[in-house]
Amino acid sequence: MRLVVFSDSHRRVSSVLEIFERHKDNADLFIFLGDGNDDVDEALMVYKDIKIERVSGNCDFYSMFPSVKVIDFAGKKIMFTHGHPYYVKHGYSDIEREARSVKADICLFGHTHLPYIEHKDEIYFVNPGSCRDGVYAIIDIEPSGIMAYHTTV
Repeated sequence: MRLVVFSDSHRRVSSVLEIFERHKDNADLFIFLGDGNDDVDEALMVYKDIKIERVSGNCDFYSMFPSVKVIDFAGKKIMFTHGHPYYVKHGYSDIEREARSVKADICLFGHTHLPYIEHKDEIYFVNPGSCRDGVYAIIDIEPSGIMAYHTTV
């Protein structure tokens, strides 16, 4: 099962459209980590059948989306957030603590615009970077394990 994870489009709708176009036929779920929900809304006008989960970021003013969400996907518990509620620009200890407390297998966050992947204490921590800067993440979940990597628009 394939997740396509992206964040921080900051009014670059073209990046969101490119990600949807590239993965519309091979992604089982898209996850947007905030700061550009208006961009996603605009792109979804073109790609109406995209299956997507999303949260709000600190720049998504008046957003109705939650700041943190936990879902079950492909037998894994996935926690995702924009990152600002956990002060990820100042370190990862708060978000790591929360991921452990909800027993997440995968923890996704954005906000820093810095691509990051680490497997720590049995949890995959993934920041896809900023799709405004052309970077996003793909996570494949198979019976043999989890593979997470960054790619570019």
